[in-house]
Amino acid sequence: MRGLKSLALLALLTCIGAPAGARVLESADVFQMYWASDAQIRKDGSAIVYARQHNDIMTDEVTQSLWQVDTASGLQTPVTPGSGRYGSPRWSPDGSKIAYIATGADGKSQIVVHWVHGETATLTHLTEAPNEISWSPDGRQIAFIMLAPTPGPTIGKAPEKPAGATWAAPAVVINELNFRADGVGLDRHGYRHIYVVAVDGGGAPRQMTFGPYSEAGPLAWSPDSRLIYFAGNQSEQWKREPKDWARFTAMTLSIFSVSLADGAVTPLSHEVGPYHGPRVSPDGKLIAYLGYVDKHVANQNVRLNVMDANGKNAHVIGESLDRSLSDCQWAADGRSLYVEYTDHGLAKIARMGLDGRLEVVTSNVAEVDGPVQLPYSGGEFTVSGKGAVAYTGGGANQLPEVYLARDGKTQRLTDLNADLFGTTSLGTLSPLPVKSSFDGRDIDAWELLPPNFDPSKKYPLVLEIHGGPYASYGPTFSAEYQLYAAAGYIVVYGNPRGSTSYGEEFANTIYNNYPSHDYDDLMSMVDAAIARGGVDADNLFVTGSSGGGVLTSWIVGQTHRFRAAVTQRPVVNWTSWMLTADMGAFGARYWFKKLPWEDQATYWKLSPISLMGNVTTPTMVVVGASDLRTPVAEAEQYYQALQLKGVPTTLYEIPGAFHGLIKPSQFAAEHTAIIEWFERYRTTAKH
Repeated sequence: MRGLKSLALLALLTCIGAPAGARVLESADVFQMYWASDAQIRKDGSAIVYARQHNDIMTDEVTQSLWQVDTASGLQTPVTPGSGRYGSPRWSPDGSKIAYIATGADGKSQIVVHWVHGETATLTHLTEAPNEISWSPDGRQIAFIMLAPTPGPTIGKAPEKPAGATWAAPAVVINELNFRADGVGLDRHGYRHIYVVAVDGGGAPRQMTFGPYSEAGPLAWSPDSRLIYFAGNQSEQWKREPKDWARFTAMTLSIFSVSLADGAVTPLSHEVGPYHGPRVSPDGKLIAYLGYVDKHVANQNVRLNVMDANGKNAHVIGESLDRSLSDCQWAADGRSLYVEYTDHGLAKIARMGLDGRLEVVTSNVAEVDGPVQLPYSGGEFTVSGKGAVAYTGGGANQLPEVYLARDGKTQRLTDLNADLFGTTSLGTLSPLPVKSSFDGRDIDAWELLPPNFDPSKKYPLVLEIHGGPYASYGPTFSAEYQLYAAAGYIVVYGNPRGSTSYGEEFANTIYNNYPSHDYDDLMSMVDAAIARGGVDADNLFVTGSSGGGVLTSWIVGQTHRFRAAVTQRPVVNWTSWMLTADMGAFGARYWFKKLPWEDQATYWKLSPISLMGNVTTPTMVVVGASDLRTPVAEAEQYYQALQLKGVPTTLYEIPGAFHGLIKPSQFAAEHTAIIEWFERYRTTAKH
């Protein structure tokens, strides 16, 4: 049991940073929070431009403005006229201009160029949205990727419509395996190709790639501005590959180059794998890129690969690092690269030599994805010509801010939430040592205590479970968890087996076996929190979204120890999910060894709905009405099963919400609904 002295220390730490009597966080405070993303450093290291995001209370949207911060003085100046839909800021090679993408009131996105000491001009007049913008090294052109629409398939023909008649909309004809995506809806017909536009306004964008396939960014230029490097799949069967909806292309990618002189496309990487993110060395002789030879298993480390610019001598760098890389950028010396990876839930930036030697630069990298602000690991960085690293960093009580790492030191350049967090008492986060009851493995976990924690009292506990399942949480800020803590709950979360950032073996322990002993790891987290002290063991609650919803539904079928549960955006039947979700092709290849009709026993054994006969825990079911990742039918069939069995339940459907996209007001309301559900079943006895 945790001693009273330890509890008192944690109670004291809870109050540090806010004045005595400070209020606790409230749901409405989500509209007062700001965070930084996409920090781009100028080549000379003197300035950083970044996206400042917040939840706008009037539009109920996450809006962005672009700001420039001087790295010497910390002085900030706006780049865009207020908040709106601005993103992807990119410095010109000489640092005199910033290009970015702006979306207007008409919903059209354009490339805009801002002269640092002068005017701002809209460079394009596009009908389709550009993305992956990239300056040429000579500063004369910007490359980008954009959809080139094509007619959709048809079958049959309606009779001629009389003049003035009102008819129903025609049928939608679909003939492809990957035809819709969460947050997008039906995939538009067409191919995403590379275009180039002159910065001096010298004409319409020029299309550089063609054909019945799509290209993927980020894009990289050769130093002489004559070639563009990209990822793509030009095999005959690419449309049947699992789709990477973030890049709107096949998962199986190779590295190519295209010549600006004649449009000639040259394949460079020759192995089959999800290769992407080409980066050209300063002298143009080497191409670094990320990926691996695809073995069709659930989790593989994304490796750093390097080849000659002509595609020869491809090899892997740093194979001894049993972690997955998310980005790489060349150092100015051309003999090393800066890489990002996550280790034990902490996102890190390190310098990796071409000999594989690794030197960590910083380990407080953080990011936020939408208004919910769950503590997923990740972040972004860029590097100046002299090795200064700009990145978004955060901590347990801090949303992502702009940081600078140089000369062995890190410096925080922004403080976007000083007013809010200076008057608000937040919960205190600390590591929670856990050993799995199944096999004694060490499991990383964290415990968030309520503000003004009193060691003489007992508090209800919420176990919160991350999604993925191949993802990881870290000790960073979460608005959702802080709101649970503000309501008087201890929050416990962690990385059970199957989580990333612990190596391939740890993640693949759940391959074709999910859920399984990750359940034991989660129960061990709860047991560890109870053993530490401060937890009311009679008032335990559980929730999680997506993969966390899978495990929540699994848990209530395995145990009756929780007073109530909220399963958010769950998968409860792997067969129906495989055949209705937008990522069914991905699941079929990487999560199961066989298709449902070839091994229905495994699909059913791993489906939470198979345990319905054991469920007695009151369980609320949450889902977005437009969710295509864990389709609404998954939540509704679980709700219907709970109703048929007579288990107390409520179905909470969020209008218009996709799987990972929810309005700020909807998040605030959902949080209060979850707390109210837990309070209904919390015992009245106070300890």
